[in-house]
Amino acid sequence: MSIFIAIKDSIIFNASFFGLFLGLFQLPINISYGIVLIIDEVMSGFGRTGKWFGIEHSGINPDIIVMAKGMTSGYLPLGAAVVNDKVSSYFDKNALIGGLTYSAHAMSCAAAIACINVYKEDRLIEHTAQMGPIVKKKLQTLQEKHPSIGEFRGIGLFWVLEIVKNRKTREPASPWNKPYSPEMAQLAADLRKNGLSTFVRWNMIFIVPPLCITEKEFDEGLNIISNALQITDKTMNE
Repeated sequence: MSIFIAIKDSIIFNASFFGLFLGLFQLPINISYGIVLIIDEVMSGFGRTGKWFGIEHSGINPDIIVMAKGMTSGYLPLGAAVVNDKVSSYFDKNALIGGLTYSAHAMSCAAAIACINVYKEDRLIEHTAQMGPIVKKKLQTLQEKHPSIGEFRGIGLFWVLEIVKNRKTREPASPWNKPYSPEMAQLAADLRKNGLSTFVRWNMIFIVPPLCITEKEFDEGLNIISNALQITDKTMNE
């Protein structure tokens, strides 16, 4: 029997869950039981965390990595799965029956090569690693100022703010997988109104800026978020 474990986008969605599985895979159980580790780097790959791939922070070598988004920066659609020798060697004697009309599309692959070259030439991965501690310190200050920030988590330029009604109970400012609460809808609208384009979902504000962002530009965006958080601060029930 083979066991497959896939870890999806867990750096910001559920850091503790991610840490638990990384701890397990530092043990020899995956070798003893033939577990295949599949890591989703669709969001965290290509420098977003300050390394080419988020899993590199763990020192663990996964069996399969799936990737997309940052591969072409969204200019053209492209996704890929990278496998290690253990997985690829199976197909030395076994056919992989599959394929899509647009697999390995030349134009998308050209966009990926161009993006990877920019990452290297502009040293964007190194810049993101340098920005990480700066961003963390600024978010700590923001949390001290706004009681509706229950938690912030992330690494590099890959962060999320968790907005709550009560820090002790961690009651979310908007329920999971349901329409926005009035205050979160108002907060999201305020961000857009003031020129900040970011992802707001449920009770979370994603802070995932371009990898080339400067500290000054980051401060401009954070100031817009800070002003909008006054909306949720007023609805605290502590």
